[in-house]
Amino acid sequence: MSEEPDAGLPEVEVPEGGTAAVVESWHVPGKAVLAGRIRENILQAIGQGYDDPQLVADLAVGPLVMALGRLEVELADAHRRIEDLERTLAERDGGRG
Repeated sequence: MSEEPDAGLPEVEVPEGGTAAVVESWHVPGKAVLAGRIRENILQAIGQGYDDPQLVADLAVGPLVMALGRLEVELADAHRRIEDLERTLAERDGGRG
């Protein structure tokens, strides 16, 4: 009883222009350095022959999860600093009268 390794998984169709064209179409803002680096690394991997769409997705997920984690931590820290500033301003303004 032998099964294909991808049995049960949907077939992924590569759009016209190939996987590289899809990745190249991803709009990354110029100031988004990390996202741009992830995109360029994926394009390099594709250029080296790793152009299976599922592999490209796998290559993108790890760095994206790490970037998201960093953003979450930085956002929580920024939120805490804003609360501290607001508290300081309220104390300063509340002392006048």
